[in-house]
Amino acid sequence: MFANRDDEQLVATLERMALGELVALQRVLHDELRTGRPTTTKLAKAAGAHSIEVAVWLRFHANHTEAAKLAMLLGALAVSIAWMTYRETPAPDTTLRQAMTIIEEGRVYMLPIPRTDPCFCGSRATFKSCHGMPPVAATAM
Repeated sequence: MFANRDDEQLVATLERMALGELVALQRVLHDELRTGRPTTTKLAKAAGAHSIEVAVWLRFHANHTEAAKLAMLLGALAVSIAWMTYRETPAPDTTLRQAMTIIEEGRVYMLPIPRTDPCFCGSRATFKSCHGMPPVAATAM
């Protein structure tokens, strides 16, 4: 259990989001990171187009540094996306809490992850066949 209720609300928000929403939120955060070192306010504004709850968590969550907040959010998003993609079900709240706690405590597996190691998301796939896979273009509709 988190010491902060805001983290619980973030986990509940991620559990309710559909796969497309999770991916869109992850993409917008990554796009902001590619532009340099955005502030929490700028990240919250970008995230707000996809989830008001995530934007509020980013902007007002005072218990973590900016880098820790972003790492916790991106880690939880990666786990949520992996569960929705490979298990076709939302990630259990305990799994999301565990991922965020590991990041919060500084016990993270820093990249580069060896490609034949298990993926960090808990999917039981190798990293190279899960989150280490190159992006695939979407099929035409």
